[in-house]
Amino acid sequence: MTTSSSSEPSTMATLFPNFRDQEVQSAVKNLLTYSLVILIVPLASMFLLKQFFFEGLLGVSANDALTYSAIIAVVLVHVVLGIWLFAATKQEDRKKRENKQD
Repeated sequence: MTTSSSSEPSTMATLFPNFRDQEVQSAVKNLLTYSLVILIVPLASMFLLKQFFFEGLLGVSANDALTYSAIIAVVLVHVVLGIWLFAATKQEDRKKRENKQD
């Protein structure tokens, strides 16, 4: 049985060498946030719009309501992706400006 010496890196440090870096933590947080948003927003909007707006309020048939709500869900996926790309580009521009000032 071998014992680990203090000079050997831990398993977590080997697997995630930069995870303590603030930029990496921010990137992972943004990735998880947008992943949840891109999953929840379109699905929730599709079913809520179908049930309550198109069928309930407007009285559209079930098949047509499903089609309309699916189209809106696809549009929302693209909107969320656009917001994510805009935020990523803005963050990258901010990093470039900070590096130029140094």
